[in-house]
Amino acid sequence: MIYGVLADVHSNLEALKVVLEFFEEAGVEGYLCLGDLVGYGPDPEECVRRVAALPNLSAIAGNHDLAVIGRADLQWFNQYARAAVLWTRGRLSAESRRFLEGLAARLEAEEFTLVHGTPRNPAEEYLLSPEQFQDNVPFVKRWPLFVGHTHMPMLFRYVDSAGGKAETLFLDEREMTLARAPGGPFAPAALNPGAVGQPRDQDRRASCAVFDSKAGTFRVFRLPYDIPGVQAKIRAAGLPEYLALRLDYGQ
Repeated sequence: MIYGVLADVHSNLEALKVVLEFFEEAGVEGYLCLGDLVGYGPDPEECVRRVAALPNLSAIAGNHDLAVIGRADLQWFNQYARAAVLWTRGRLSAESRRFLEGLAARLEAEEFTLVHGTPRNPAEEYLLSPEQFQDNVPFVKRWPLFVGHTHMPMLFRYVDSAGGKAETLFLDEREMTLARAPGGPFAPAALNPGAVGQPRDQDRRASCAVFDSKAGTFRVFRLPYDIPGVQAKIRAAGLPEYLALRLDYGQ
């Protein structure tokens, strides 16, 4: 199956619309949503509604989703994130809130595993290093592993078939082919599509990916969207100015 992979939408409707239109044109058959639909941005309700309506959707909760529904402690959020969480709580319909409440922090399917952060700490830990990847391998039964949270497109995998050394690759717009273990299953690999709504890799374009589970390929795509439009909405909503400014710089 061909999957559209998206993470960290963060209530950025303009970016989400561009990504979903791209997925439709690409012939995507299913969707993997890796958490943080809400937080930071000005359109939480519409973003939740659009993702919840996607066909063949597999989705998990991120730390901002959990904070909005009262399942994550706000003391761990910085002042900008905390302000956005509190603002968002009053702007979700009962239906959208129920959707977020129904999301688990981890999803293990036949073809993949989904978490927002890491398998060891699904909602909070950032997967950033080869050492972390190796530490988390025992927590995964179904590969590949899809993660978000860092807002950067990345690949973690073993360099050698013996599993003695791992590497981290920052992904650009090229197709990656995943290794398969003897007998057919995918070898351990963790894939991050980057952020739809708030990239942090110095590229301000929305980031998403397409995964072909049959061919074993994963490709990141970067898509321009209406950043000034989102910034105007953030300011009109009274959200922190920093949340508007950072979109200009992809950080």
